[in-house]
Amino acid sequence: MKQTMNVRVFGLLIAALMLLTLLGGAPVRATAAETAQGTPGPDGPVVEVANVNELISVLSPNVTLKLAPGEYDLASAASYGAETGNPYCHWEEVAEDGYELQIVDADGLHIQGAGLDETVILGKDRYANILSFSGCQGLTIADLTAGHSPQPGFCAGGVVYLQNCGDVQVEGCGLFGCGTVGVWASGCRGLAVQNCRIYECSDSAVTVDSCRDVTVTDCEIDHNSWRNEETIASSMFQACDGDGFLVSGCHIHDNTATTMFSSASTARAAFLSNRVEYNTFYTAFALFGVPATVDGCSFHRNFIPSWYAEGYDEPTLYAQSVEGEGLEPEDLAAMEIRPVQFREETPALQEPTEVVPGGRIVVTTVDEFLAAIGPDRTIALAGETFSLADAAHYGEGMARYYRWEECYDGPQLVIMGATNLTICAEAADRSATTLTATPRYADVIAFKGCDNVRVEGLTLGHTDGPSDCAGAVLNFENCMGIAVDRCRLYGCGTMGVSASYARDLKVTDTEIYDCSISGAVLYGVRGAAFLDCRIHDVPSPMLCLYDCSEVTWNGTPVLDAHYDVGPDGELVSVEIG
Repeated sequence: MKQTMNVRVFGLLIAALMLLTLLGGAPVRATAAETAQGTPGPDGPVVEVANVNELISVLSPNVTLKLAPGEYDLASAASYGAETGNPYCHWEEVAEDGYELQIVDADGLHIQGAGLDETVILGKDRYANILSFSGCQGLTIADLTAGHSPQPGFCAGGVVYLQNCGDVQVEGCGLFGCGTVGVWASGCRGLAVQNCRIYECSDSAVTVDSCRDVTVTDCEIDHNSWRNEETIASSMFQACDGDGFLVSGCHIHDNTATTMFSSASTARAAFLSNRVEYNTFYTAFALFGVPATVDGCSFHRNFIPSWYAEGYDEPTLYAQSVEGEGLEPEDLAAMEIRPVQFREETPALQEPTEVVPGGRIVVTTVDEFLAAIGPDRTIALAGETFSLADAAHYGEGMARYYRWEECYDGPQLVIMGATNLTICAEAADRSATTLTATPRYADVIAFKGCDNVRVEGLTLGHTDGPSDCAGAVLNFENCMGIAVDRCRLYGCGTMGVSASYARDLKVTDTEIYDCSISGAVLYGVRGAAFLDCRIHDVPSPMLCLYDCSEVTWNGTPVLDAHYDVGPDGELVSVEIG
């Protein structure tokens, strides 16, 4: 990635020309070196694209791709299901019916269509996402239409899928089914969906998980629902484990779903100035953990039997106005459309203990530890044992950067969106301080959507010894920049380190023992390094890798497989039945 962009784009185009020549296809439409290098633009080279082969060949960081009018059928690509020759995209096989084009680490990529319904990107594989991006920062998708073809029908793939991306703009696009979800984001920071039409999707218009600062503005959301007579879409808009989810100024009509707007453990969720009409929503709002703000909307000519969800283990909360007043069903029914400015300070959540950014705070009790959880800080634990079960409000409520998640046999601590956070021991001896969890089906600590997280110099594990359980010790979901250093991680946790859809994980000088399933299990992780780690008293396989890349053990690259740790500390590949 350290090559200059001009050199990379030129190289990719030459590779594409050679591939098409060998396959007997038409050459890529590139006007020699001038177009290959791109016309200079404010955000880097601008490259004109006229077909799907060209598109795949020049997907790169810091380049604007101007797509000419026409259909871009992904399944017709010369490289479909094979090597693309482009390090920034590859085909991933999906269940049932084909391949998905995944675009990775293409920071500063701008995909510019010729206009709604003018540039159309199609995918025939109904279990694949149409446009799938992972680890892309500063991404723009504008002025195009995308969806599955043929449609309608049953499928499991979405239209735009974003994993661990940041500063993303989806603007002026038409996103249609049979995709399950129009925009589906996980672990993203800063996502704006604006002036789009999302239609004929089978499960949801916008779904986000472990995301921060998501806005859906001035969009048309229409004709979304399952086409199966026995089921309907789940929720038009849904957010989980996040901070900042705003739906504003949208026209929402002719949809059918179980729920219109749902949020679970999501701070600063809001539904403002939306016109909602001619829909069937069996529940309007399902709000858990923290109330959402609802104001300035109109609800006319809809079938909505219940304004708030019922029948859940956890009672749904009532929405609040921008002034923080609770809204009864009759308040919602009488609401009229008007412009509303969201007041981000409401509804309020417990803020972490104040500390100078980048500062250090020493805690001596588990309540002090919980109160200190937040971004841009080091939390040093001074004491022998910190049992999460000793918290004064154990398992209750939600704070700005953490919440309790109920598991089979008790609550689990989930830290969300806390960037630049270090949790360490004050003592130099890693065995001097232990952080424990009591429920055997809970992770000791689960991190979701956190960047630059460090756990060092600690012992962590479950209170009881090895036995049946389901929780890990440290679990990282949709996190980036993770460091586990000089730790002791023990069971009865199923595994010492669990990570899914994470990037840049480093586990150094760490002992993992007495876990019931494995030492570490990674799924969909890009960039992981284990150095000087000791895994013992753990069943085989001790290390499991699934859909991972750029993983090393003591500096040696390792591939997706199952491994044990030999007497010399090196990995030994093992087969499992």
